[in-house]
Amino acid sequence: MSAVTVTGPSRSPALVALERVQSLLLPALLIGEVIVFALLSSRFLSADNLVNVAVNAADIALIAAGLTVVVLMGGIDVSTGYAVGLISWFLATLMSSGTPGALTLIVALIGGALLGLLNGLLTARLSIPSIVATLGTSALFQTALFALWNRRDVFSGPVLPFLSGSERAAGVPLMLLVVLVVYAALHLVLVGTRVGRSVFAIGSNVEAARLAGIDVRRVRLLGSLVLGLLVGLAACTYLARVGVVQASSGGELSLLAIASVVVGGTSILGGEGSVLRTLGGVVFIALLENGIVLAGVPSLWNGLLVGCVILLAVGVNGAVVLLRRRSGVAE
Repeated sequence: MSAVTVTGPSRSPALVALERVQSLLLPALLIGEVIVFALLSSRFLSADNLVNVAVNAADIALIAAGLTVVVLMGGIDVSTGYAVGLISWFLATLMSSGTPGALTLIVALIGGALLGLLNGLLTARLSIPSIVATLGTSALFQTALFALWNRRDVFSGPVLPFLSGSERAAGVPLMLLVVLVVYAALHLVLVGTRVGRSVFAIGSNVEAARLAGIDVRRVRLLGSLVLGLLVGLAACTYLARVGVVQASSGGELSLLAIASVVVGGTSILGGEGSVLRTLGGVVFIALLENGIVLAGVPSLWNGLLVGCVILLAVGVNGAVVLLRRRSGVAE
């Protein structure tokens, strides 16, 4: 009697092609924008400009790192921008009253953690869809910022020098090193620990994760806490970059962070992605914003291009997921 060979579902040519497009999308976008903007501006690839891009992107990078954890579990957070703005107001107020920078940093981290826990409780404990919960808290944070601002801009210097980009080691801003350490630590946690495996399991199939004994609520709450802490740290780098808090401060950061995560290849449906690829997404968004300015392109094109890139990345990912489900291939 001959042995019976059982084979799993095969990938269709269309699925294979789309998966290849998905894997090459970020490198292609990066190479394309570098070529275009290098031709449009001779300053684009200068060392000083690239360092400036890295320093200015620190706040987006920190938010996107934490947001990746939340998105990997199938969640989303659209409140991060105004959370940064609200925390920045308190930081600027403390700094203007002479509060030591170290204490102000602690306040930023505690404030970010509390705002993150609020979102976590709404989504993980009360089971409110994350998009609904964070839209609500975003409006709450924005209203609170507007009320505290009261038509009086608050000016401030950096919370700590190493978070401003002014202090360097071997020519590299210490703030950039902080960002890289955050990404390295999160990557190691996600790929090498039980908590990291739980994050991917929840995003892939939340019911299967529960049956496997994973405390889904606890892990989701932890993810919101991590994001909150990084939002607090991002408020410090944001304040160092802009130097003033206004009613609209931070509002633009949510879209840019989400774009970085999505363009980096993390599935908006959860279960698939990488914090290191998110860093690549941050680089793309940061270079895009900088290149538009150097090329003298009207700023309104920035939002248009970011929106188109988000739709492209989500569209490709959605098509891949759909074809996988149709062919019975595990995601």
